Amino acid sequence: MEKGKISVIIPVRNGVKWLEECVNSILAQSYENYEVLILDDHSTDGTTQLAEKLAEKDSRVRLTQQNKNGVSNARNQGIDETDGAYITFVDADDKIDGKMFEKLHQYLEKENSDIVLCDFHKWNGNETEKSGNSVNTSEKREKTCNSENEGYSLKTVNKKKYIAEYLLRGNTRCWSILYRREVIGKVRFREDLTIGEDMMFLVDLLQNLKKISVTDYKGYYYRINQSGVMLRPFTPSYMDEIKAWRLAFHIISWSYPQQKARLASILAVSAMLVAGKLSRLSEKERLPYRKYVEECRLTVKKALQVPGAKSELPAGYGIKTALFCAWPEGYLKLYHRWKG
Repeated sequence: MEKGKISVIIPVRNGVKWLEECVNSILAQSYENYEVLILDDHSTDGTTQLAEKLAEKDSRVRLTQQNKNGVSNARNQGIDETDGAYITFVDADDKIDGKMFEKLHQYLEKENSDIVLCDFHKWNGNETEKSGNSVNTSEKREKTCNSENEGYSLKTVNKKKYIAEYLLRGNTRCWSILYRREVIGKVRFREDLTIGEDMMFLVDLLQNLKKISVTDYKGYYYRINQSGVMLRPFTPSYMDEIKAWRLAFHIISWSYPQQKARLASILAVSAMLVAGKLSRLSEKERLPYRKYVEECRLTVKKALQVPGAKSELPAGYGIKTALFCAWPEGYLKLYHRWKG
C-alpha cells in the first residue's frame, strides 16, 4: 500500500465514446499522486485500443483485460490489482471535477474519517442539470468548512446516522466516494448481483465503518446515459433490485431494528419500480414473466406488513401499492397506458 496514493478504478465495456473524456478529467487533477486502472470487459467497439493509447501517453494509466465477467468482478479485480492507500470508483461514461481528489483527500484527513462522500451533477454530456443534488444537507450542519474549504458544508457522522440520514435516503452509489483501503479490507462487490451491487457494497462495508464524512461539494459528473442499465427494457436481471434490498433489510435491521420500517418501505418501492418495468411490456410480452409479477406483488404485500412501513412510503405510493396488491394485472395495464 503506497501512502498518499489514490487508486482510481474504471470498469468499462464498449465505452469508446466516453472513456477518453473520463480519463482526461482524472489526468487533469490538481492532486497528482494517483494511479488509474482501466478494466476492459471484452469491448468490441474500439475501447481496448483507445485504452491502450491512453496508457501509452501517461504511465499512471494501466489497462487490464477481462472476459465478460461484469462490473462487480471488474471493481473487485481493481481493488486487488492496485496499491494506493485510498480507492475511488469512476464509471467510464462519467467525469470528475479537477479538484475532486484534492478536496476529498483533504476532508478525509482533516476529519480522520473512513470514507468521504461528495455530491454530484447530473450531466447529459453538454449541460449540467441543476437537479443533480443527492446529498442530504437539509439537517442542521454539525460542522461547516472554514474559508480554506471555500464554503462547502462538511458533516461527519457515526455509522448510525450515516445509515439513517444517507444510506437509506438514496445515497447508495459507490462512486463520488473516497475510501481508505484499510477500511475496505476484505469487503468486495457481490458478483451475483447485476443491479444493486453498489448499494450492497456499502451495506457490507458498514461492519468496518466508524466515521463517515459528507460534503455538498459537487465533484462528480454523472452522465444521464440513455443506454444505461436502469433505462433499458425489462429483463429478469431487474429482479436483482428486489434481491439486493432483501439482503440489505436483513443485514441492517439485525443491528438497527429501528430502521425496519424505512427498509421495508424501500423494499416495497423497489418491487414497485420493477413492476413498472414489467408494465412497459405488452400483455403478450409479459406472459413469460407472470411469476415475476407475482413475486413483486408478494414482496410489496409482505414489506408493508412491517409496522410503520406504510407511513415511510413516498407520496403517492400508498395508492399505487394498494392497487397493485389488489389487482396487479389491472395496475400494469393502467401503468402501461399511462406511459404510452
